[in-house]
Amino acid sequence: MLNTALASVGHSSAPLLLTLYDQALTSHPLETRVATAASLAFAGDAVAQWSQSRSYDARRGVSFVACETCFRGILQPPILLWVVATFAGRLATAKRVAVNQFVVSPLVYFPLFWLCTGVIQGLSLGETVSRARAGFRKLYSRSLLYWLPVQCVQFSLVPQRYKVVFLSVAGLLWTTLLSVVAGSVQRWRQQRHPAGD
Repeated sequence: MLNTALASVGHSSAPLLLTLYDQALTSHPLETRVATAASLAFAGDAVAQWSQSRSYDARRGVSFVACETCFRGILQPPILLWVVATFAGRLATAKRVAVNQFVVSPLVYFPLFWLCTGVIQGLSLGETVSRARAGFRKLYSRSLLYWLPVQCVQFSLVPQRYKVVFLSVAGLLWTTLLSVVAGSVQRWRQQRHPAGD
């Protein structure tokens, strides 16, 4: 496969990495999307953690990788196919963005985020629900500010086969922001129960 990719690059204007990635996406779509989502989630969270404390909390990192891998690598591709197939015609982009941001995000992505980051970082289910209730409004409003324009570009300009890749790359910045704002269960516990209380 690598020799074929290298040979085809000589006859193509596409850069080597894009060609190799495109071939992986064609031959192993699920594995490629999962690896992309996991790698970019790891990078986004690692940048956030390093910028905050110059250290790395592996459980926190695993929680972000688990969430983004499940959502962007596994759940999002069929959701996007359904959204694109269901909402066509006039105002298709607006309808698709609305469904994604006002249905999928609050009902699928955020519950998965709170569950993965809470449980993997050692919270009980009750604490996870409390943390979600305390942080949802703030994070969801930031999500809308960031993802509405990203989703407009994605639904209007990005070809179907590259949607998850595009969203995973956009998710790198989002994961960094999310990790800074709501990634640390320890910080949430400290804010909830300050020392001396």
